[in-house]
Amino acid sequence: MRSTLIAAIVFGAACTSPAVEVSPSVAPSSALSSAPTASPTSSPAAGFADAAPGADWPAVTLYTVTDDGVAHKVSRAGTTDMGRVCESRALGVLARADGAAVLVRCISATIDQEALTILDVTSGRATHLAAHPISSFSLAWSPDGRSVAFFKLGDCPMPAPVCQTRAVVADTVTGVEREILPSDYHLGTQLTWTSDGLRMLQPECAEAGCFPPARVGTFLWDGSRFNKVSDLRLIASDGARFSLYERVSSLTDGSAVRNVILRDGQTERNLTAVGPREYALDLLDGGHVLAWRPDDGGSPLDGSLREYDPLGQVMWDRQARIYPLWTTHTGDTLVSGVLGGSLGIAAYVYDLRREIRFVVPLPTTVFTAAKP
Repeated sequence: MRSTLIAAIVFGAACTSPAVEVSPSVAPSSALSSAPTASPTSSPAAGFADAAPGADWPAVTLYTVTDDGVAHKVSRAGTTDMGRVCESRALGVLARADGAAVLVRCISATIDQEALTILDVTSGRATHLAAHPISSFSLAWSPDGRSVAFFKLGDCPMPAPVCQTRAVVADTVTGVEREILPSDYHLGTQLTWTSDGLRMLQPECAEAGCFPPARVGTFLWDGSRFNKVSDLRLIASDGARFSLYERVSSLTDGSAVRNVILRDGQTERNLTAVGPREYALDLLDGGHVLAWRPDDGGSPLDGSLREYDPLGQVMWDRQARIYPLWTTHTGDTLVSGVLGGSLGIAAYVYDLRREIRFVVPLPTTVFTAAKP
């Protein structure tokens, strides 16, 4: 049973975005809407042009940790080694909201143990937190960097095929933990931590089975319990008028229906006018939405990146290779990891304002994008 849980967690780590949570306040939509206008049913006119040699790199930084446990910083200035952060290899990297530090999930030398390491990107100093057995599943880091929420091993009742997990919040300085969800079946559950607080998403169906309606949706932690705020997946909110959601039944089933939903006050609009699948990437200024629609055929990475206005009209629509679970939007830049093909492992850095793409080869799938 323990090995089954480990396999499920490793699968989740491979499919979970390492992207940093960023503020929904981004560059004005007018700056992102210079591409040709397209109707919701038209094909994209063109893709993003590859950046010319010597083109100015966007204001974003990538961080990777190779299999030898060494962290690397990739930016417009080039690639810099930042020293060893893991005694073995890394499982994932998560940047703090301000981009000043990254949290690295490391495999400990002890079997079935993970360790969390905080890397200060300015000084290069690594702070190692205490190791935990099978911990840091669905990791979330508070914007101030003082707390980390994650799932760890819970009960293993017989004859269930998998073990349960429980969620805790740990102090990044003292390591003291507080349980926020008791032992239960939480596989497939996601934790995220943004300026509005710690959120939990429970999809309808996950690796451990399906859940009743009362347990499905987005929940917000109030300091003592998680309260349901929506039946949908909350992506972003401007805190005043607009909120962006996804209607999704499964995070791992690529064929499941997935719709982009925009709420303006009490009005709800389904922006996915054609087809069953579209991914909500971020909420832009003025209720504009950045979304990605995969092609019906061919590679699952191929599709169209587009911007909607609040009325559901497509402002621009361009071909792009995206892996949504490894995608970060910050300012005028979208970064997405791509695995496979002639490039091997790479990060595609899309400059939305200039409509160009940078291709950055990576030595590992363990990476994240952050503000400079």
